[in-house]
Order: sequence, then C-alpha cells, then structure tokens
Amino acid sequence: MTRAIVIGGGPAGLAAAVALASEGVSVTVLEADRELGGRARHWEGDGYRINLGPHALYPQAERSLNGLGVEVTGRTPNQDLTFELDGRTHPIPSGPLSLLSSGAFSLAEKMRLARLFASIGKPPTASLATQTVAEWLDGLGLTGGARRFAEAGVRIATYANAPERLSAAVAVRQLGSAQVRYVDGGWGGIVDALARRAEGLGVTIRTRAKVRSVEPGAVQLEGEALACDAVVLAVGPKRAVSLLGAHAPASLRAFAEEAAPVRASHLDVALRALPRARPSLVLGADRPLYASVHSSYAEVAPEGGAVIHLARYLAPDERVDPAAARRELEAVLEQIQPGWRGHLVHARFAPASLVMHALPEARSGGVAGRPAALVTPGVAVAGDWVGDTGLLLEASLASALAAAHAVMPLSVSEPRAAV
Repeated sequence: MTRAIVIGGGPAGLAAAVALASEGVSVTVLEADRELGGRARHWEGDGYRINLGPHALYPQAERSLNGLGVEVTGRTPNQDLTFELDGRTHPIPSGPLSLLSSGAFSLAEKMRLARLFASIGKPPTASLATQTVAEWLDGLGLTGGARRFAEAGVRIATYANAPERLSAAVAVRQLGSAQVRYVDGGWGGIVDALARRAEGLGVTIRTRAKVRSVEPGAVQLEGEALACDAVVLAVGPKRAVSLLGAHAPASLRAFAEEAAPVRASHLDVALRALPRARPSLVLGADRPLYASVHSSYAEVAPEGGAVIHLARYLAPDERVDPAAARRELEAVLEQIQPGWRGHLVHARFAPASLVMHALPEARSGGVAGRPAALVTPGVAVAGDWVGDTGLLLEASLASALAAAHAVMPLSVSEPRAAV
C-alpha cells in the first residue's frame, strides 16, 4: 500500500489526508502543535466557542468541504450592517435602491458606486489580474468617501489592506462571491469534522510531532525517521523551503522570499449579554477596522451570551504597537457595546495575527503567481499560498486536493478502464 505523510494538521493538511485516504492511500498526519487546526483553532469554555480572529465561510470553500464529507451550518450576516464614514454611521447599501437612498454619498458618488456594483458578480477580465485595486478604483473614478467605502469593502472581502499591491481580479472575485456565512460551532468545528472524517478513513494523526526535514522517501522527525512514498507539506512557504532544504526548487525559494504575509490585529471577546442588540456589524471606512457580533448568526455562545470579533487590517510591513492596537479595538467595542467590560467572560488579543501567507499581488498576476502544488516527484505543497484557485480557506482546500492528486500513484489517481 502507498504510504503518504502529510505535514501540518490545519484544514489544508486534513483535507489532503482525507483525499488521499479516500483513494486507499495509507496516510499519517504530523502536527507540530499539541492540537490540530492551525489558524482555525478556537477557544472553548462555558459554552462559548471563539475563533482565532474573525472568520467567514465563502460558498466555494463550503462546496469543497461538502465534497470531503463535511457539512457546515450557520447563517449569513444580513441585518443591521453598518459602516462608519467621516465619523458617522450609515447602513451598508445592499443594492441600487438602498444606495440611492443612502445619506453617506453625493449623487455623483452614488453613480460611480453603481458602476462598481454593476461590475461585481461578473467574471473579472484578464487585465484586472495585473491591475492593483487602487488602479481599478481609479478607472471607476472613485474618490472621497465613495473611494474609502469601496476600499473598506475590499478589505472585508479579502482580509487585506493593500490597495496599492493587491490584484484587482482577486478583489472583484471575492466581492462577487455569494453571501458568506458564520459557522455554527466556530471554525474549530470544521477542523474537528475533518479530523473525524480522516480518522474514519484510517488516517493516523500525531500531534507534537516536530518534523526536521523531508528527504527522498523519508520524513525526519526528532529522533525518528518515517519512510514514505509521498509527502504533502501543508505549511507556510518559508517552512516548506526549510524542510525541503537542498531539494527545494529555486522557484519555490524565490516565492517564499518575496511573499508578503497578510496580518491583522484582532480582539475576540465572549460576553454574558449584549449591552446593545444593534448593530451586528460595523465596517470602518475612515480606518481599516471591523467589528461583528458573530453569535447573532452562528451558534457559538450559550443562550443570552455573545461572541464579538474585532479586527484592524494591517498594511504590508506595518509595524504595530500592541498596546495602542488593543486600546483602539477596545474603544471601538465600547462605542458599539458600551459597558461591555461588565459582561466580559473571556477576551483574547493578538497584535499581528497571520491571516494569509502571501498577498496575491498584481505584479505577479494575482493568484496565477502562486506556486503549483507539485514541487518535485512525490512531494507537493498545500495552503492558502498555493495554486491559482481562490483565496483563504478556498485556496487551502483546492490546493490540498491538487496536492493529493499530484502525489497519488497512477494506479489510484487515474480512472480505471471499464471491464
């Protein structure tokens, strides 16, 4: 039987393991941490499940999960959605009529935003891949408050605060995706479901398994070598290069060196009760901020309780003052939920949490500039930085399936002739 080792126990690694095991491959997953999940981990206690920062599930990623045997429930945030512009709070326009009646924009701005809305939902043109978001918005004539609102929409859709670098095609595709949903049970529930599915297929999962290197036909741990026929590296680009050592192709080394990580400051809180029922979401147009009551749309809190995620989208290479970043997010929370500290159950703050390993930049053609899954014969990579499909979790799952197929032996990866 073919033996495969998957390094990394996040969604990409677990998805690759499920895909391989489904084809009869003997799979072992090695996770360096004491628990699975990576950035999809959550804190759980007293009936609360708090994601590691804000997460939303896009339809394409949900379809991939369904194909792996994982069903997801939850609801779409669609009420009491607001944005802040010039110090005032306005409802987020949901269509032409609400845009026309909005008091946030002038008539000229509304006309230009209508052009923007009309372009969303259509397949992005090839030229948009090498245009930055800033160049795309320039072409639409967006300035002032309308421009800041559009940039805020791009930030919430892509989690990236880089209009001068992000590929416009990536932004258009994300903005045009169907409505997202917040997930019942938090993102840790997705990890748990993938792990159960993997173990049900006979996958061996080992935590606290720190890999030192990947050699042809073997994976070297601390004090142990595991023989294998195939390896999937479901880790970040720099880690993949480090593990492969001299076996890492020059193209992969170059990508890892140039990759610009996407990061965010975030504050995640559990409250016994909400001081205010509304709004359920606030998007910053004046500042790159976001706040959302996830428990309004997903089962992540006990009856009467609430889970709120706040984030500040960081620009590439932005230096963060942790104390100042936390004060800013706490001030936003106080603004929308005054007296929240009196209801606090749990809070977690991260000053510069990793959101995505590599920004899809216009200069490299957006997602087309990411490495392919197959690195060398029998070795593939998977993650949000791999392949030309999707963003965030969608990219992780798509690349996991591509990596599994790439390292699978022909005897199981090619369709058999009818007898």
